[in-house]
Amino acid sequence: MANIHPYLTFNNTKEALDYYKDVLGATNISRLPLAEEQAEQFGVPIEKASDLTMHSQCDILGSTIMAADNFMKVDPLVYDSISILIDLDSEDEQAVSQADAFWNKAVESGTVTVNLPFENQFWGGKMGDFTDKYGVRWMLHAQPYSKLQSNS
Repeated sequence: MANIHPYLTFNNTKEALDYYKDVLGATNISRLPLAEEQAEQFGVPIEKASDLTMHSQCDILGSTIMAADNFMKVDPLVYDSISILIDLDSEDEQAVSQADAFWNKAVESGTVTVNLPFENQFWGGKMGDFTDKYGVRWMLHAQPYSKLQSNS
């Protein structure tokens, strides 16, 4: 079975990981700094290599997000054509409690822009979305998994 993981690019991944830990409750954070060999390859002073991120990952509500620094020098970094959707089973009380806490913590941080409040929707699920301070759009969705139908 294959897995799909969002892989984000930041100008300062080390800072972004701290932000995601504080604001989105990221856990299981790992970060691989740039090695001296890569610093030379990317034209980065060796003394700055340890502050740059070659690869990182963290878990947010059980979903793995990966990231690295902007070595391709894309400017500006734009995330407006993709969203990260975290979907959970609304029949799982613990998952719903974690989702509510996640949403409240993000909104209370004052660093996100709410695009849609996390509320019950006409299709029977609960959904909301916000854009974080980096411009990444996060969608949170809770639906009853027992009512999902397979198209196979």
